[in-house]
Amino acid sequence: MLIVGISGSPKKEKSNCKFLLQEALNAASEVLSDGKETENSVMLLELSNYEIRRCTGCDACVRKHPCPESSHDDMPELEMALLQANAIIIAAPSYFTSVPGILKDFLDRTRTVKMLDHQLKDKLFGVITYAGLRYGGQEHVVDMLNRYALGQGMIVVGSVGSPVMHGTFGSGSMQTDEGNWRQARDDQLAIEASRILGRRIAELVKKIGAEAQK
Repeated sequence: MLIVGISGSPKKEKSNCKFLLQEALNAASEVLSDGKETENSVMLLELSNYEIRRCTGCDACVRKHPCPESSHDDMPELEMALLQANAIIIAAPSYFTSVPGILKDFLDRTRTVKMLDHQLKDKLFGVITYAGLRYGGQEHVVDMLNRYALGQGMIVVGSVGSPVMHGTFGSGSMQTDEGNWRQARDDQLAIEASRILGRRIAELVKKIGAEAQK
């Protein structure tokens, strides 16, 4: 069982989204391990560490051919991780109420795995997001990524924490209600919401796995 977390932030250091994603993966790992030592149950990928060329719209993948850009960048490695995953969590900051360019390039390039017989279908999918402003476009980012997952035939998972405290996905902001500023590590609601999402996805991965073995 493998849950892959993808940090879509262009930042190599001090990424709030990476921090929350790691919290979600830690929680997921606890569920998958059941208190026992396990290997490779979760994987964190930071897109800022990879070269990802832009999709040129050549439509090679539509004709069932390999993407010509993949011989020049790191997409084959990233695609391999996606194909091995039982579940995928994408964490993305809100950049002008949408995802950063590095993440959009990645999403565009995964068109190949869709055209080659929907290779991501039935994988579980969850979203984490963070923004500078209290109302900084977080829900737009979540909507965009959930639509991406549905387009790939994936199964979108929402968290099931307290209905009056936690949202349906991991989300928060650097700006507090008082107008002060903080980092995600000081945003307890965002941390807990991310951990709830991670646990929920891991529980479903285990449940589906158990059903498949019957």
